[in-house]
Amino acid sequence: MIFIRKLNERIIDEITDSFNELDYANLASWLEAYKKIKTRPYHLLGHFLNISWLDQTCAKMLIGTNNSNRYGNAHGGALYTLADVVIAENIMHQLGDKRDVFTLELKMNYIRKAKGNYVIGKSEILHLGSRTAVAECSIYNENDNLVAKAFGTFFIDSK
Repeated sequence: MIFIRKLNERIIDEITDSFNELDYANLASWLEAYKKIKTRPYHLLGHFLNISWLDQTCAKMLIGTNNSNRYGNAHGGALYTLADVVIAENIMHQLGDKRDVFTLELKMNYIRKAKGNYVIGKSEILHLGSRTAVAECSIYNENDNLVAKAFGTFFIDSK
C-alpha cells in the first residue's frame, strides 16, 4: 500500500512538473481531455485529439494545438484517427455491448486541407456481418466541404 502511494505521488509530481512547461493552449487541451475522460470513457488518444460525439455515427473534432500540423491545419494522423473512431463507434452501437471491434485495415484519401475551427466525421456501415464489417467515413470542414474519405474493414469478436 505504501509503495502504491509513493508511486502515485511520484507520478503526480512528474505530471505537475511537465504542466509547468506548457503554454496556456496546450495546458487547456490537457484539461479538456481529462474532463472528457471522466464523462465518456473511450481511448485516451480520442480525448487528446479533442473528439466529441454528436451521435453514434458522427463526431466533431475541434482543430487546435493538440491535433494540427505546422501549418495550422488538422494533422493527417488526427483525421485518420477521427475516421477510425467514428466508424468503430458506429459498428459497436449496432452490435451492442456483446462484441468487440478491431480495425483490420483502413484506407484514407485526403482531398483538401482541413483548416478552420473543426471537422465533422460521419460514418456509414456498408456491410455488417457476423465476423467483419465494412464501413466508410466522410470528414467535412465547417463549410461542409469534403476534406477526407476513409474506407475500412473491421473485425468483430465476441467478448
